[in-house]
This record gives sequence, C-alpha cells and structure tokens, in this order.
Amino acid sequence: MNKKFSTLVVACMASAAFSSAFAANITNASRTVTKIETEKAYQLSNADGSKILVMVPQGEGYTLKLKTATSVTDLNSTLWEIQYSYPNGSASSPDFTFVNKATGIPLQVDPKKATLFSEGTTYSTSNSSYVEMSGSVSTWKWKDFVETQGSPFGTSGLVSHFAKDSIVALVTGATPAATTNNYANSEDVYLVKAHANRSTWNGIHLRVAPAYAGGVTLSAKDLNTKLGTDPEGKSFKLSSTPELKVGTNGNSTLGNIFTDNTLRAWEPAAATNEANSEIYVEQSNFNNGTANTFTGMFLQVIDNDAKKDDPFNDVYLMADTAYINGMYLNNQNCIKFTKDSIKSAEWQGNNYLNKVKPGRNNHAALFTFEYFASQDSIAIKVFKYNTKQTVAETKDGKVTFWGGTPVTDANTVVLNKLTSISEITLGEANMSTSKPANIRFTLGEGTTNRKSINNGVYVIKNTKGQYLAVPIYNTKKATSWNAAEWVTIEADAQDVLRMPAYQWVAVQRDTLSSGLKEISRMALTNREFENVAKDIQLRKDAGATYLFTNEIAEGKDSLIIEAVPASVIANKELGYLNLEDAELAVMTYNFNYLHSYADDKFIGMMEDSVLNVKDGKYAFFMKESKEANYGFTSPYVAGLKQLTRVIYTPYVKTANGDRYITIDAEKRYRMTYDEAEAQKFYLKENNFYKPASKEAAQPYYAFINVTETADSTKMGSADQDLNVILRDQVLNETRTSAFAVVPNDAPLYRRFNTELEGAVEGQEDATKILKFKEFYRGEYLMDENNKKFQDEVVNYVGIERADKATGLSFYVDTVVVKGTAGHEQKPQYFVYVDRVVVDPVPGKECQEGDNHVDANGDPTDAAHCVHATPSKAGFTVAKYMVSFADSLSAKDADKLYKFGEYTRVGFVKGLHIGDSLYILTNGFENMEASKLDTAVIRANYKATSNEFNIIDLKAEHTDAHHNYTWSFRYTNPEAAAAVDEDARRFLIESDKKDADNDIAPSKAAWLKSQNGCLVLSDAATSTFENAKTGGDNALIFNIEVGSENDLATDNEEITTSEVTVIAGAGQVTIANAAGKKVVVSNILGQTVANTVITSDNAVIAAPQGVVVVAVEGEEAVKAIVK
Repeated sequence: MNKKFSTLVVACMASAAFSSAFAANITNASRTVTKIETEKAYQLSNADGSKILVMVPQGEGYTLKLKTATSVTDLNSTLWEIQYSYPNGSASSPDFTFVNKATGIPLQVDPKKATLFSEGTTYSTSNSSYVEMSGSVSTWKWKDFVETQGSPFGTSGLVSHFAKDSIVALVTGATPAATTNNYANSEDVYLVKAHANRSTWNGIHLRVAPAYAGGVTLSAKDLNTKLGTDPEGKSFKLSSTPELKVGTNGNSTLGNIFTDNTLRAWEPAAATNEANSEIYVEQSNFNNGTANTFTGMFLQVIDNDAKKDDPFNDVYLMADTAYINGMYLNNQNCIKFTKDSIKSAEWQGNNYLNKVKPGRNNHAALFTFEYFASQDSIAIKVFKYNTKQTVAETKDGKVTFWGGTPVTDANTVVLNKLTSISEITLGEANMSTSKPANIRFTLGEGTTNRKSINNGVYVIKNTKGQYLAVPIYNTKKATSWNAAEWVTIEADAQDVLRMPAYQWVAVQRDTLSSGLKEISRMALTNREFENVAKDIQLRKDAGATYLFTNEIAEGKDSLIIEAVPASVIANKELGYLNLEDAELAVMTYNFNYLHSYADDKFIGMMEDSVLNVKDGKYAFFMKESKEANYGFTSPYVAGLKQLTRVIYTPYVKTANGDRYITIDAEKRYRMTYDEAEAQKFYLKENNFYKPASKEAAQPYYAFINVTETADSTKMGSADQDLNVILRDQVLNETRTSAFAVVPNDAPLYRRFNTELEGAVEGQEDATKILKFKEFYRGEYLMDENNKKFQDEVVNYVGIERADKATGLSFYVDTVVVKGTAGHEQKPQYFVYVDRVVVDPVPGKECQEGDNHVDANGDPTDAAHCVHATPSKAGFTVAKYMVSFADSLSAKDADKLYKFGEYTRVGFVKGLHIGDSLYILTNGFENMEASKLDTAVIRANYKATSNEFNIIDLKAEHTDAHHNYTWSFRYTNPEAAAAVDEDARRFLIESDKKDADNDIAPSKAAWLKSQNGCLVLSDAATSTFENAKTGGDNALIFNIEVGSENDLATDNEEITTSEVTVIAGAGQVTIANAAGKKVVVSNILGQTVANTVITSDNAVIAAPQGVVVVAVEGEEAVKAIVK
C-alpha cells in the first residue's frame, strides 16, 4: 500500500502519544522568520528561542505555559497556525488569530475572567487564575505587518480590545522588571485587563516572536511506525515535492530512489531487536568514531522478492560510487544513489551486518532523518560518502578511484534542476535558514495490514456472536475502558440497536489527508458512557474475512463491525423511557414483569404496602424531571444526536393522597404517602421481547434508582421469595429485572360508541339518544317537574321516577373524542334536548351573463359574483344541559343557580355551527330556528358586550372541563370492558378541584341529589373514592337507549293537579278543565287564545313551538307544539 500524506498530519495524530510512541527531542526555536505564511505552523518564542508558548491541559480545559523548548516532548502543542485579516480595509496593524496544532483550539479568552492589571504585582495563583482557553476574545493585536524588510521578526506583546476603552493582555508570573522581560522564574501565563491606552507592563507582558520549530531527529522506529501511529509498523514510504517522474512527459531520467521504494529503517546496534528497529552490526565498521556509537540508520528496500526481505540477505539504499552523467551542482559533480547489498556474517549463531562492498564507504549506507515541523518537511542526510579521485588506490582489496577524505558537510539530499530534467543528489542545505533543501520529503505508509472505517456509529461483534458493550452491571465501572466487555445477548429478547451502551462512536484520528483515511487509527467511544473509550488501530490480514485490533484482544480475523442505521443515530431518546409530555397528566401505566414462564405478572402491592410481582396490578402515574443530556456525541459523525433521558417518579392516586415508591429498612420497595421519601428512577431499556400474549415485541426497562450524585442501585425481584418481593439491588448484580411500561388499558371514562348505546358500524361516534338511569333507585334524568325546584325563567334538569317524567331521553353528541392528549381517556359530550336541525342552503351562481365582478368591482367567477347567492352552513339549535357554575356571580344567583351551597344544572338554548357554540340570549332564544343568522347574532353580541356567549370550540378543544360539556366517569374502570351494561356504571362529571388533573381528578364535581334537587357536588371536597361508591350523595348511572318520542322537555303531556295539557300538531288539548278560563301565549308573551272552555277535552289551535298554557287555578306550564 502506498499512501501519501503530510508528515505534519502524522505528527498531529501522534501528538497525544509524543511522550511515549514518539518522544520528540525538541531543540530551540529558530528566530529567522521574516514573513508570516498562513499555511505554515510556527512556534511563538522568546528573544533567543529558548522558551516557547505551549497549550497544555488544565482541569477540563486548556491553559498556556511558557516552557523551555528542550523540556517539551509534545511537538504539536508548541505549534501555532497564524491567520490574519486587516480590519476596515487598512493596510497595517492586522488582527491575528493563533490556533494550536495539537488541540485545534484558538488562543481565546474571556474578559470576565481577567484580573485588573496592577503595577508592581507579581502574578500567581494567589491573586489570579491561569489563563483559560475559552471565551469570546480570539483576535489579537501583535505585529504591524506580516512581512519584515529583511531582519527577522522581534518579540511583541499580545493585546485585544474587548471594549471601546479596555483591553486584555497576557502576562507571565515573572517578577516585575523595568527594562526586561524576565521569564526565567515562571512558566505560568495569566490574563489581565487594563485601560486601552496602557503601553507599559513592567516587564511581565508576554512578548513572543514567530519562529521556525527546530529540527527533530527521527529514529528508525519513528519511521517504521509512522511516528507511533502504527505501533506494529515495519516499513514506510516517502513522498516528495516536487515529485520526480520517469518516462513520457516525465521530469527525471533516474527518478527518486527514496520515493520509488518501500523502505524499512534499522538502527545499527550491538544486537538485533526487531521491536526497536535495531540490527546487529560490526560496530568497528559502522560507528562514528566512537566505539558502539552510531550516526544514522540503514534503509532496507522492501520488495517481497525471493530473499523474503531478510535484512541480512537484502539490499539497502546508499550513496553510490558514481556521478550523474552531465550534471553538476555548484561546479561539483552530482553523486548518484543506488541499491546494493551489505555483507553479513555470523557470530555465535547471530547474524550481523559486516560491511559494504569493497570500494564503498560503510557510512554511505547510513542516513539521518530530521523533521522540520514549520516547513512540514523531512531533511535526509547521508553520514559520509566518498568522492571520485584522480588517482586510484586500493580499498578493501579493490583498486578504486573512490577514496580520499569522506564528505561530511554537503550531505543533504537535494534536487538539482536543469532545463527539463531534475535529479536528486547530495549537497549543502539548512532547513531552518534561507538555504532549505529544494525537495520536501514527507512520511507515508509502507507495507501494512492497517485498515480504517468511516466515521460513524457501530456495533462490534466477535466471531462467537458476543457484543462489545457496557452492560448495566458494569455501570459503576464506566469511568474507564475496564467497563467494556464481551456480552452474550438473547437474540429474541434483546436488541443492541435499541441500547446505546452496546453501540460505539468511531472517529478517525486523521481527517486531513486522503492517504491516512484508509488506515487511520480510530477513537472508539461508547455511545452511552463517554469515559469508556480507547484509541484502536483496525487491521486485516491478507485472506482474512474479518478485522482485528490488538487493543481489543480477540485474536486475528475476529471482529465483525456493523454500521448502526441512520434512524438509530438520529434518535435522541434511544435507550431510556421517554413518555410524551401530553400523556403524563392523563395516562396511568402498569409495569409488566419480564419472566420466561409468565407474561401476566405486574408490579402490585401486598397488604403491608410492600411491592411485589405476583398477583396484584397497580396503575401508576408518572412524574418526570426535565430532559437531561447524557452519553457521547461527535461533530464528525453526521446525524448523531445528543442523547437525552428523564427521571421518573411513579405514584398512585388515592382518596388519602398520592402514594409513592420508597425503600424500607429491609431494602424492600413499598408505598408511602411521604413524597420526600419517593424514589426516582431512570428506566433503561434492557430487553426487547415479544411475549406470547402480545402481537409485537415491546421494550422492557430496568429501574435504575437515582441518587443525588450518581446512578446507585436497581429494582429487582427476589424470585427465591414465594411472594416475589421487589428489593433494592446493587448495580453490579449480574441479573437485571426488567419491566414493560404498559399504558393502563382500563378506560377511565365512558365512550358511547358500542352496541350497548345503539352505535352503528362506521358511525360509532354519531349522535345518540340515551336515557340516564340512576343505579340504586332507578330514577331518571329529566326535565325538572317538581314545582319546589322549578323557576318561571330558568329551565332545570331534575331526577325522578319514570312515571313522574314528561320525557326521559337526551341527545348525546360528541365534542371531544379525538385530537387532544386525553381524548381516548376522557371523551366529552354535549347533552341536549329540543333539537332543531337547520339544513345547509347551497349557494347559487350568478345567472346574469359572463362578466362577473365581486363587491369591489374586480373580475371574478359566477360563484363569487355580487349577484350570486352565497351558501349557508347548516346548524343545530337545541337546549343544552349545562352547569350554572359560571353564573354564580349573576344577580339572584343564590335563587336561580344554586340550591343551598350547591350549583344547579339546567338547560340553555344554544346554536351549534361548525366549531362554534352560540348561547342564545337577547331574544334570539325565542326566535324560530330557521330564522336565526349567526352574523346578526355576532353583531348583536358585540354591540351588547355579550361576545362571551360565543364559544370557540376549536380553541377550547382541550381536556379541561367545561360548563357546557359532560364526561362520564367509570366507577370501576377495571370492569368497564364487560359487555354487561350493569358493570359499566359511571358518574356524570362536570368540573374538578382547581389544582387537580383534568383527567381522572381525585376531587371533582359530579351530579348528585341534594334533598331531591339535582345539583353538582362540591369539587373542592367531593372525592372520587367516596363518590364512586355512592357517597357524598353522588349519583351513579347506567344508560338505556332512548327515543325521539320520549325526549325530556319535549313534553306532549304535562300534568298539573287533575288538569292535563297535551301538545299536538298545531294544537293543545286540555283535559279535566271544563268551566275554567284558559290563556295560551307564545314564547314572546303574545296571547294566542283566551277563552273559557266548556269541555273536559277541549282542543285549542296553537302555533308551532313552545307555548305557555295557563289554566285558571293552576300553575302555568310549557308545552311544545309540533
């Protein structure tokens, strides 16, 4: 594999490991910079280059230190990319930004954390804090220009204007000195603020100059392992700029022997050690003049030839004993390079390199590599080589002209350029001055089994089928890699794609070079536990099926790495229960215990309030905390969402208050009324399983008990206990109990959409006609006909025996059965009588020609023409059953709308059209339905401040209670699924206590009989636990299917004393009133008839609608004439 990439990129990858895998011996910075170039990386040094500015970790962030150059081993922490821009189009005084090469973090500060500068102060941690690399200020004033006129840049201080008259500056912890920057006694850097006109800093201002990083000598192991990024690496490749190409359109005849071959570097040593890239040599032939001391390394050519790259039987690069024909450099012949063998020998069973062939210089096969980070280039030198002499001599038994004094100065690999041909040779160069080598070498990949994968989220499986994961029982250990282990999952009961702890975020360490992307090391981090992380190098041997990595020891050909789907990566609620907010106030949940032998066990309560999973089934409400972030995310993985989770507090509503889960002294879970003892839980998914009784798989959650500081314990069953009591267990218990969170399917309120209510298939929620029969006494809701409870103006609802009623049936019409959070739990209905349906009137298009205009005179179509007849929507007019709770402040409310301390219930006339309900008043209640016009009503109500009588049903489409709607709450929800009407008893609910829930409040207002008068119970004191058993005089009802011929208040026969008034079609019949005066008037008070009847069965003509019949000596009654 031949990969080309920047040596600096390799150094960036290895920066975190410089102290071990690549311990760079950094030299003093070279203060020779005359031009700041944005594509280079510089050191920021003091005046003599001995101290350099570095970015180092500090707590959870980074700070700056001014360190002695030779004491630093992390090269990239010393390097800064310098960018600049000119504000407001100026040609001088640019704004500079400095980005550290190791961290990618700019030199940025927060002025709020700056200490006010004080003359004569020595800054230390006692009066200031180390400068932090975070904040809004990241541009600095430093140099007036980015290029000098010859001399190198000098040192300058950094300041930044963060306000009109204020600056921040960097200072050192040095002792103040009037004339010099005394950095000798402190490496610490602090942030101070001062007035913008300050120019003197008592010698402690951090003053730095751009400098070239000194060269770093690379070892053979550095080269073979690519600066430690490939610890097992045994070879490398070089690339060069410019690239030398041979052949048609090529620029070279000889090519580049250093880049055309894969190489393996060897350090000469007293014994062979492959792990350290050392090879045994005859030291007297290869030392540098001092016994067992060597300069340079051998470069073996790796070509997989018949010699199998045996280092004692292979060829090496070296300076040749030949010149390049016709080429000269500085009037000197240009040396060539060659590949040749080095003689080997054996001593005491160990092979060693003895010497080169006769006539060559042994040191011509030894090369040094020096890396210059600022130029991002490697300089290659030969230790020594011979030149051709005019007189031959004998060398090692061979007569040769290549003798004389070896060359040791002009020994850098350089490029000699002719008109059209360029060749490499040896010459004089200095990478840190104005005479750099005119060819740049960069380090690349040799023969390797290294592989990489794209940035992403993965599951990692071994060939045994186990998954790399952090299981729940290792949660406490999830501060390091030790928490990761291979876990055997139950394929039919767990799904790793639903559990972040089984998923790994993999990010390439190098994203800058295309060459490295295919072999880059990976930063592997658990998706749930960000501290469970490891840098790995993926590998794949030739012919293997799977990958492997030495960092996760499973052997060769062992890892199956599968990408996680994008939908899972984008799911921020993955792994933990996260209920819809809208459900929490209205839904209750059962906790279904996962067990291999039974799927019908739920968390329930024993008689002593202890929780178990045997026979009981508790329905819990869930109170949740705010959503909190957890887990690991990376900007380098597309679509990866920050994971979130919430804490839940389960509780149960009772007549005595809410009960919560707590832990007793025996570590048993039990119920308590003390909210302060309530346990809080993360519900973490542990299983995904399909029980036999279910149609689909469902998640099962572990209840992780949460303390103030950390996940602490978990809820678990004690199966050895016959009562299967739930106990508090330590997290590292291998077995984990899990529970499905199942919405309680017991309905709380009745919905009139079954055969019991006369529902028709396909129209289940259509308007019904029903009778409401009180469960205990068998009485029915009806129009109030008890004279003691009647009023001449207000029409009340009453309750009496059927034989006392003038009509028992009511229309029941849906208002809220869809579209709200709780509509499935709490349907709401209109209840009304005296219904008149006014059909819609279709519009008529204009028939007057083809030139149609609208009211503004603009052209339009026939349907919208001014001569067209607009359509009219249909509507329903009826008398709606309402609570008079909103009328309690009206005049005479105590008399009209209350009975004692209780609110009464009655009928008001209303018009329902679309999403609006008009409560009819101001005379509209007396008009014939077909004559009503909503536009006229709206105008009237606006003029008379009665707009509150127009109810926007769409805006009020919520789960809240309303005075004009009714809900029918089951007294025993668990039995409500029965087909028997007797089991489906309910309370008629109107309101709730202010602080209670909209759905299933524990205290509410229900229909009740108070001394025979139908009223609402007091919502502040009436409890469901009491009401559902008939306490508080609450009325419990069943229904019967009603009839239009039996509608309440649609009274065809009204009895007062012995006199009977019977309404008919266009007439009323009065019985048993012979000789009495009868006055019949319409609803407007206009007299229709005034006569003395002579028969006990007199018929009097009357208009359609409501009429009032007054018989002499009797109370006036209302009747509806058809």
